[in-house]
Amino acid sequence: MIEIEKVTAGYGDGPDILHGINLNADGGEIVTILGPNGCGKSTLLKTIAGFVKPRSGRVLLNDTDLTPVPANEKVRYHRMGFVPQSDNIFRTLTVAENIAMGARFLPKAERAAAVQRQFKAYSTLADKANRKASALSGGERQLLSLARALVSNPTVLLLDEPSAGLSPAMVHEVFEAIADIRDRTGMCIVMVEQNAFEALGVADRAYVLALGQVALEGRAKELLADPAMRHLYLGGEPEATVTTT
Repeated sequence: MIEIEKVTAGYGDGPDILHGINLNADGGEIVTILGPNGCGKSTLLKTIAGFVKPRSGRVLLNDTDLTPVPANEKVRYHRMGFVPQSDNIFRTLTVAENIAMGARFLPKAERAAAVQRQFKAYSTLADKANRKASALSGGERQLLSLARALVSNPTVLLLDEPSAGLSPAMVHEVFEAIADIRDRTGMCIVMVEQNAFEALGVADRAYVLALGQVALEGRAKELLADPAMRHLYLGGEPEATVTTT
């Protein structure tokens, strides 16, 4: 569904941050992008979303070249949802108004029903529909940002650090919600994360970036069990070799 071909990208007149990245993600799977700070994870996601234009390479969705298409057109015409890491809700609006903002590109006759579908999926938000978004907990705000992205019924969902700033309990709840979206809708989900253990726990596949290049890729469970992966990218120590005499 999503295919990134040899993408090189950066900001303004600055140096390249991405160096010939290749990536693919299909419907019905979660693909997570991991790596240390500054490796290019968020830049890659923003390039897919259309906020950063590649200097070379292509971004394809269902075999259609969307490389020059800006983010607002990808959302409106190509059914792509994007949840940024920060400033991802309108704090002065109510929960219902936030979700309705995500439905603004739908035909007017469909908007109310689309909002209600999100309230049916997220009862926590339904109970607080008329509260200001600023009154929600961190986890509830993240669920709200997901609901607002989902209300337009995208086929692709891009998530930038969905666990940022959350308590461990809320991190687990948010990742469960993301896995439920995949299982319930068959959506293609591409997720940038720092919390590698939780991300790999729900992802199907993963790409690990280092210095703007793909250093490792594979099935999530296999990477999670790889001692080299744990040592280099997850902050753990390789398991000691046990010998017997």
